[in-house]
Amino acid sequence: MTLSQAITLPFATTAQAQDTPIPKDANGETVRHSACLVNCGSRCPLKVIVKNDRIVRIEPEDAKDDAVFGEHQIRPCLRGRSSRWRVYSPDRIKYPMKRVGKRGEGKFKRISWDEATAFIAAELTRVSEQYGREAIYYNYQSGAYYHTQGRPAWIRLLNLTG
Repeated sequence: MTLSQAITLPFATTAQAQDTPIPKDANGETVRHSACLVNCGSRCPLKVIVKNDRIVRIEPEDAKDDAVFGEHQIRPCLRGRSSRWRVYSPDRIKYPMKRVGKRGEGKFKRISWDEATAFIAAELTRVSEQYGREAIYYNYQSGAYYHTQGRPAWIRLLNLTG
């Protein structure tokens, strides 16, 4: 499992690529290529080492010359190299949750993706109508939000709201 497969949203599309087997080394490990999408915006390239469908380690890409990434040799920091721990953390939230208690109480219930997207749409509409469209603010680099980190997804969402 690659990092981008492990950390995705339900509306992410699957690439229409030819299904070719990925070569394994003598230890049964495969190398998948991903990128660090944690807050800074650099999107450092990562090699995700997978064995038996589990990430076993994450390494930086080892480009040997400038032709691969240009003169700027991007290397992931510890946040990027620790992505495996976020994927397998017992504290990771895997499903939409809605607060049912008072703020700060830590009481949540699991809801469906349909409920979550309907709630978000209703809140975007309510805030926009009550306070104006400028009240919907996109704060770049406020945390790890992976596939929605790119500007196109946010611009599309904001364009859909008018």
